[in-house]
Amino acid sequence: MQTTDSAGDLGSLGVAAAPIPNDEATPQKWVHPEAAALFHAAPCTQHIPIFSKSFEGYGPRCVSSLGLCYFLNKGLANYLMSYSRFAMFTDRFGIDGTRYQRLQSISKMGWSVKAFTASLSDAFALFGYTKRWYCGSSAVLGGAFALGFALLPQKTASADIAAGFLFLSNFCMANIDILSEGHYSRLMRQHPDSGPALVSLIWWFILAASIVSAAIQGPLSDMKKPQIGLYVSAACQFVSTVFFIFNWFDERRNREERLGDARALHAEIYKLQIEARREHDVLADVVAGAAKDLHPEHDDEPSSDHNSQQHLSDELVLGADVGVDAAEEDEMWSTFEEPKAISLCCGAVEFNKEVCLRNWRVLVYSAVMVCSAVAMTCVTILGTTWDLFYAAIAVAVVNCALAFWATPLVIAKAIVFIYFNMLLYLQINGAMDSFYMAKEECYPDGPHFSYVFYTTIAAIIGNIGGMVGVTAFTYIFSKHSYCMTFIVTTIVQVLGSIFDIIIVERWNLYIGIPDHAMYIMGDSIVYEVCYMLSFMPMIVLISRICPRGSESMIYALVASFANMGQSMSSTIGSILLEKAWPIVTKGAGKCDYHNLSLLLVVGHLCLPMLIVPLSFLLLPRARICDDIDVDGHVIRVETKRRMAKLETNSSSEETAEEPFRSGDGEGEGRK
Repeated sequence: MQTTDSAGDLGSLGVAAAPIPNDEATPQKWVHPEAAALFHAAPCTQHIPIFSKSFEGYGPRCVSSLGLCYFLNKGLANYLMSYSRFAMFTDRFGIDGTRYQRLQSISKMGWSVKAFTASLSDAFALFGYTKRWYCGSSAVLGGAFALGFALLPQKTASADIAAGFLFLSNFCMANIDILSEGHYSRLMRQHPDSGPALVSLIWWFILAASIVSAAIQGPLSDMKKPQIGLYVSAACQFVSTVFFIFNWFDERRNREERLGDARALHAEIYKLQIEARREHDVLADVVAGAAKDLHPEHDDEPSSDHNSQQHLSDELVLGADVGVDAAEEDEMWSTFEEPKAISLCCGAVEFNKEVCLRNWRVLVYSAVMVCSAVAMTCVTILGTTWDLFYAAIAVAVVNCALAFWATPLVIAKAIVFIYFNMLLYLQINGAMDSFYMAKEECYPDGPHFSYVFYTTIAAIIGNIGGMVGVTAFTYIFSKHSYCMTFIVTTIVQVLGSIFDIIIVERWNLYIGIPDHAMYIMGDSIVYEVCYMLSFMPMIVLISRICPRGSESMIYALVASFANMGQSMSSTIGSILLEKAWPIVTKGAGKCDYHNLSLLLVVGHLCLPMLIVPLSFLLLPRARICDDIDVDGHVIRVETKRRMAKLETNSSSEETAEEPFRSGDGEGEGRK
């Protein structure tokens, strides 16, 4: 199969373009050539839920590689580190729940620094690729830091160093995550219909890996050997380098992608100029018609004001559907200049000057966000409670304000909404984990969960619920609006938190329901399903609004700010534990959790409901399945078809054909 390096995403993605139908013809269903071959050889694969839909849009090789990479990194490596964290800090290093609450937020902060890598990769291509070798080096370094975390000596002084290793290893996993997201964001822009299925499939792989991780880590923690899970985590990161060494993502070279992006951007800008010119001509005709009505003696030809107004209305409504003739196409491409990457270090590095000039505000914002994350990490380890409080306020205000300065309005509003969506559901892992895992000699009336139950059985059940949520998102919410989806999932998530309050107050024992059964019904199933249902539209929204040529950069900003919101949520929980409603998690017979109910009421019932008004203020008025432009407006199918035709026709005359090549601290649902 042959393809040309067209002006649109077809060239930048390296997928073969299906014939574009005429305006009068019925739109044809696009199927990736590799998927078509697979469906022909094995017709049963057309009926596999989620997989078949993803294969149609992006091809089985690309989709499978993405899924397996996420299975190893954001799945096994990330969840093994997450599930071993409580046992490592409290049992192996011997710190209490309050200190653990503060230090564990640093792990999520590591996912907030990935904006730096994304900005760097978009600006400087390494050995001809903007993502491939950054991901490969991150896999090696992430495995090394995870190994260092596992090898720390078994003493309290190791806790702060362990938090630093945790931060760095999570930062490396986040780099792979964000650059992969930037890659499939390009895929989703060309074929948005398959976008929800692709996101669902990726998260299906992640949740499947979390089940495997839970089955491994629970017994290891009960045997007082949680560090073994970290060895496996390091190995998974090392193994994932294979995907990038052999380029199984089929990432195109930097120069090819930038040429396709530049062509598409030039065509879009010129198209808007043509529309403005024609609308101006129509307005002039209307004014002339009105003047003739006022002075009929100068009326040489009969005219109808109604017809003029109708003509104006049609032009303004059609807008982007206005055709472009051959002369206008020639004029458009006569002013096009190919982007030139500046070679540095004997060609090992390519500097994308146009990307930096076009996104210099985003680069500044990325730098500020990195500084914010590093500052919060230092204050978390070394500062007092009030230092942490003031730093959290300053970071939140500065980054929210800069979002509106550095990005278009629709992206800025999405950034702020996603930040508050993660922030307002307070993460109080230090209190909740300590309560459920408290030993009988410390808290005689507690649930006394073992690691096998809490980390393995409950986590497996919960992640199966998360997989149900991922699948339900594709088939239930993908056709509904962002506002409705977030409101419904937030309300159900809040209702699911009532189960935690019932267990903490021990009301379940009065009605004869054991702690294990109540926990599984509430936290493990209801919460996890709702968490994934609310998290999935965030991923799709980020993918929709990423501008062409800067996917990794913008995606990193949005996702990093979301992770910072989750980390800030843990920070606020830490401040409340230390100053407002303290708990005691160490000492024989001295554990005290009477303030835990107040924390749950405020952090899991009251604050999350603020998402409802914020969804109306900040989210675009569109359905999850819609493709939206930089202003948050839905792009109609006819517009996309005409633009695709324009880009394909223009590039086919200028570009030679080339061989075909196919195509979420994050991710924690625990409280």
